[in-house]
Amino acid sequence: MSGHKSWFSEWYQDIFREASNIAMSHALTALSNMIGEIEMEPPEVEVIPRAKFLATIIRKGISNSFVVMFDITEGLTGLAILQFPKKSAQALVALLLGTETSDDEIDDIGRSAIMEVGNILISVYTDILAKLIDEPVSLSPPKHVTSPYDIEKELTRPDLRDVQEVIIFRTRFYQSNTGIESLFYLIPTKDSFDKLVGKLEAQVKDVEPTIQSNEGSNQG
Repeated sequence: MSGHKSWFSEWYQDIFREASNIAMSHALTALSNMIGEIEMEPPEVEVIPRAKFLATIIRKGISNSFVVMFDITEGLTGLAILQFPKKSAQALVALLLGTETSDDEIDDIGRSAIMEVGNILISVYTDILAKLIDEPVSLSPPKHVTSPYDIEKELTRPDLRDVQEVIIFRTRFYQSNTGIESLFYLIPTKDSFDKLVGKLEAQVKDVEPTIQSNEGSNQG
């Protein structure tokens, strides 16, 4: 990432925030139609090292939670993973099916119900990425993840073997006293990561002359 502005700079955060707010407005409507009125926070975006990503996804829980993987097939290349941690997955099943939250393993009916919400959020995240790179982004059908080995196996692919950065989108939504967290992990190939950074830097450069021009006009 040498030579690039920090991913934690206000420039990048503002660009992500703007793209996220547009996409989330559609998700809010769709989810409200499914589970009733909700409140939703825009995604928090963070770039973390590969090793921390594996530790994070394992700590959030894979068994008894809901985790699916997708290949990125258009716009960017790499791997994407959607995760509802255990408590969030159970709470979501209770909201969708009108059942009591329990510590029981989520069955096929529960997973199908979660996937309905997951499909909405997946479309939101791909919309965000499409807006950031100004190109369509497509994902493959989901592959169910049952253990860390499923993810580690994917990371040994030739195109992902040298990947060092993972982008996390954290989204939370609420209904009454029930809070649900979802995590979307973007694991782009090196070329795709550089492409995304380049697109963001181009947007920053487009904004900077406008701001400098406005500042000059104000001083005059």
